[in-house]
Amino acid sequence: MNWFLVVAIFIFSLLFLFLGFRLTGIGHYSWWVAAVSISILLLYPLVWYSVLSEMPDKVLRAVVHFDMGLLGIVITFILIRDLIFLPVKLFKPDWAIMAFSMPVTLMIAAAGFGVLLFGYWKASQGPEIVKIRVPIANLPLALEKFTILQISDLHAGAGINRAYVENVVGQVISFVPDVIVLTGDIADGEHKKYKNHVQPLSRLTGHAPVLYITGNHEYLRDSEKWIEHFRQMGFQILLNQHTLISKGNSSILFAGITDPAVKEIRPEDGPDIEQALLASPVSDIKILLAHQPKIASEASKHFDLQLSGHTHAGQFFPWNMIIKLLQPYSAGLKKCGPMWVYTNAGTGFWGPPLRIGTTSEITILELGRM
Repeated sequence: MNWFLVVAIFIFSLLFLFLGFRLTGIGHYSWWVAAVSISILLLYPLVWYSVLSEMPDKVLRAVVHFDMGLLGIVITFILIRDLIFLPVKLFKPDWAIMAFSMPVTLMIAAAGFGVLLFGYWKASQGPEIVKIRVPIANLPLALEKFTILQISDLHAGAGINRAYVENVVGQVISFVPDVIVLTGDIADGEHKKYKNHVQPLSRLTGHAPVLYITGNHEYLRDSEKWIEHFRQMGFQILLNQHTLISKGNSSILFAGITDPAVKEIRPEDGPDIEQALLASPVSDIKILLAHQPKIASEASKHFDLQLSGHTHAGQFFPWNMIIKLLQPYSAGLKKCGPMWVYTNAGTGFWGPPLRIGTTSEITILELGRM
């Protein structure tokens, strides 16, 4: 039995029934809205596998992502209304009648549309610079104010074009970091089709050493081509490997691990901290580059700081709230035992081009003494 298909049918059926019953006040039109909305969602595999030619793919992608974003927001607003007014119905039925009327339902739809447009606008503005100071115990004087610039989850591909990447690079080169780290999901999609989108990143190598690790999206399509492409651009690839960066008479060991998604194409591989540290030299501090922050508990035995991405901080409402319940290191600087974990909220975006309640970021981390 294909359990993925069973679960998908179950979820889409629930969404259809929810919209049909809870888009109140508009009569049988609620079922038409539900049918159209769910039908558009069912077209998503065509987007995921990029089976259409370029222009139809762009149009379908825009329609599906618009539908996904609007549904997420409107369903959340309806749930909030239901949680408030279904209990109220017991002792203030007139209030409930008003709350579930056509005008209020249309107001919810209009509000959802307005929030969606704001999210599109905010995502289009590109990333902001976020500066973080990371206090490290016993940090050598030579490493004080050592600066790491982090880019993560750029997703250059169908959703993020070359102009967006050029904007990112333009912001980065206004700083002089000691090292630049790319913590996965930098490219997204077919290498031949989207390699031109990432090309502006090649300018980074003349600015500072660039360290790169894979994310899960590099393994969705053409992973080896993307890795080789970045190697030829001058990035140092860390796949369960390490490198030493010195400043003055002190040094930092940077280790990078592969993303667990590699197992989908090479079951024998996977993230391996022990392998990444094998035969590593003595260093003053150790920093791990790991796309997914969930490895923090294991990493905390070996490292002073972990730099991750993957979560997008939930990207847009309501997922920016939900992810905090599911992921202890969803965004920002947090402690895992003796180790700091910083999770970048994503330099780009993925799926619906939305940022609601979150902001795309380029992170500048400065090491400091405690």
